[in-house]
Amino acid sequence: MTTSRVLSLGVLACSVSLACDGNATQKQPEPAPITAANSSPNAVTGALNSAIAGPGTVVILDPVTPRELPVKREPAIMDQAGYQFLPPFLVAQVGQTVQFRNSEDVLHNVRVTEVEGEKPVFNVATIAFGIYDHKFERPGFYVVGCDIHSTMRADILVTASPYTAKSGDSGVFNIADVPPGAYTLTVYGAAGPVVRAVEIKAGRTDLGAIQ
Repeated sequence: MTTSRVLSLGVLACSVSLACDGNATQKQPEPAPITAANSSPNAVTGALNSAIAGPGTVVILDPVTPRELPVKREPAIMDQAGYQFLPPFLVAQVGQTVQFRNSEDVLHNVRVTEVEGEKPVFNVATIAFGIYDHKFERPGFYVVGCDIHSTMRADILVTASPYTAKSGDSGVFNIADVPPGAYTLTVYGAAGPVVRAVEIKAGRTDLGAIQ
């Protein structure tokens, strides 16, 4: 991805409530709460330093050694309601069903463009209370718009890996069911991606503070 794309995605990160203050002070991560994620057989927890990114930041674990990865069974959902795309920023996986819903009695459409190369993906009408299903074939960033209502806009990050999470208010994140092994951890912060090499062990792995 080019430098200009990374910078533009930094603006996107700010728009979805990621921290954009590079002068934030470092603080110790709070203990991860007990959740279904960190109580799973192979749970990964950690905390993002506030200087890297704020609440709602996307964290991805990609295995270093290529392997066949499970595809999430539950659909990722992007709704059209109140003349908005909800959520305005969605994370989905390659091969996962993404449901584009229209939850109001107004005709909309969904136009999706891949950011890299500005390639059109599809452009379909979504009738009142209708649903359109799509499975993305390539990882990357995608822009979503409605040609009928030009103020409607959203973004989608499609990942190859199912091992993703968004950080909470205190920067803590939890990722469930991650097989042991070497991984690349990517944090999509405001200034661009932050990449770290990590080792995931059997049981619970606490990565501590990511800086």
